[in-house]
Amino acid sequence: MWFIRRILKVSWKDKKTNDEVLDMANTGRSLYCTIRRRQMKFTGHIYRARGIEHRAMTGKINGKKSRGRQRTTYVDSLNSWANLEHHTRSQFMRSSCERQIWKTMTVNACSRHGT
Repeated sequence: MWFIRRILKVSWKDKKTNDEVLDMANTGRSLYCTIRRRQMKFTGHIYRARGIEHRAMTGKINGKKSRGRQRTTYVDSLNSWANLEHHTRSQFMRSSCERQIWKTMTVNACSRHGT
């Protein structure tokens, strides 16, 4: 944030919050959306590759199920972030195999969020 303050010549003594400085610069916080977009791209890449990473992400690795509430998985968190709660995990994976559908879904999810 210091570089925007420096460009706009806003002193630290002016008691301006970071949000006020961002409003003055007519910009917003985009790091969260960038991270999620890259995660979605990586997930699509892994699902199309069908390697050992695909098996790990889909949960097809043998092991013991732990007690209690199940943890939120990586795929479920991406699914909820993209506002696709009506999609099941299998529909989410199926759409990642079609590159054009996956790209539009990623772009639409990033444009919906104002972060």
